[in-house]
Amino acid sequence: MSAILVAVAVFAARAFQHRNSIRVEAETGLLTGTTVATTRSGYSGKGYVTGFTKDGDKVVIKFLGKPGIYEAMIRYCASMGPKGYDLGVNGVKTSGMFPATGAKFGTTSAGKVELKNGRNSVEIDKGWGYFDIDYIEFVPAKVSHSVRKPPVALADTHATAKTVELFAKLESTYGTKTLSGQYDDNDTDYISKTTLKTPAIFAADFMDYSPSRVEFSPAPKNLTENAVHRGQKGQIVSMSWHWNAPTDLINKMLKDSNGKDVDANWYKGFYTYATNFDLSAAVDDPSSANYKLIVRDIDAIADQLQKFSDANIPVLWRPLHEAEGGWFWWGAKGPEPFIKLWRLMFNELTVVRGLHNLIWVFTIGNNPKWYPGDAYVDVLGIDAYPGDHSDALSSTWDNLKRQFDGKKLLAITEFGGVPDIPRMRRFGVEWAYFVSWPGEVQPPGTTKATLSRIYRDPSVKNKASD
Repeated sequence: MSAILVAVAVFAARAFQHRNSIRVEAETGLLTGTTVATTRSGYSGKGYVTGFTKDGDKVVIKFLGKPGIYEAMIRYCASMGPKGYDLGVNGVKTSGMFPATGAKFGTTSAGKVELKNGRNSVEIDKGWGYFDIDYIEFVPAKVSHSVRKPPVALADTHATAKTVELFAKLESTYGTKTLSGQYDDNDTDYISKTTLKTPAIFAADFMDYSPSRVEFSPAPKNLTENAVHRGQKGQIVSMSWHWNAPTDLINKMLKDSNGKDVDANWYKGFYTYATNFDLSAAVDDPSSANYKLIVRDIDAIADQLQKFSDANIPVLWRPLHEAEGGWFWWGAKGPEPFIKLWRLMFNELTVVRGLHNLIWVFTIGNNPKWYPGDAYVDVLGIDAYPGDHSDALSSTWDNLKRQFDGKKLLAITEFGGVPDIPRMRRFGVEWAYFVSWPGEVQPPGTTKATLSRIYRDPSVKNKASD
């Protein structure tokens, strides 16, 4: 008993264990830029930590624990609306959002974390700031590796046999292995050379085929053909489209509110700030010139997708990504115009152009109002750029699984680096596949050792011929 008391004193924290959970009071931690307060009612212990306002503000609490996977429950107050936070447990960092609580304290799950035997450390950093922390409680978590697979029935009821076959292949490994994927040739070839494994998925982007870009720079001559060739050689193909707005590009340098230069030239035309195109007005009036320009642009991309169809190659088709963020023009006017655009594109490509080789991949956010509907989506993907690549993304996974288990496949459609799939699987996180964004899988973004460890792990499925 005395040894335990000494250890607790050394760590300057009190850890409360009840029914195998471990609660640590925030006010017992080491404070940097923050303070202990007692003015807000409803806190436990001797107070709560407040003053998360500047970069570097944080609280670090050290405590004794037992090894295992736990769910981190944070009791907090976010009186000024939803707030982002950064959490670190034993050096592994993750980010999350505190829902608004008004003047009261509330409790939210920060997802699963891993504790070790003996000394542990938990840290909460400012993130967006302007929240209070009462305590963190670690509750032993049940890790489930089971997923309910969706039916092999695509949104396009006339999908080709080859397309249905690909979806069935994705479904067959769902919950047991995660397919690897990478954007662009340079990083794909680097992975193959470094790990002696070729990513199962090759991804590219139709950005430079957007008609309002072609006005300024000729369309690439071989981007589509290269992706077709990759598909013929056995890689699964995923295509995105950073769609330059059909018209009304600002096409000049701007000044922001602080007088800083902002590049809004034509090649930035997929960003909301670089165009005055009004999606809402366009989709509400099919007789308008701008509606017809939308259809013209979709038709231009259909010409490229047709090349895959002619070669009988199915495509993981991921258009209109990250709409909920609002930083791309297709999400700038809210969910209703976006959903109209998604369904318009679905109709133009599948019905009008007869492209039945597409598996429709929707990049999902946090707000269900943006979801185009089960009849228009086959795969749900997240785009994740965590500060710590070993982040298991367990809270995101658990949330999506609750909503879509047995209905849709779940995938990582963009990742900044290489996700630690073996670690994710320890947490019961079972993405169907991942695709890494270019420029972050080579040093210093990712070490060769890490890249090889993940790509050569039995839980990761690479190109079939490897």
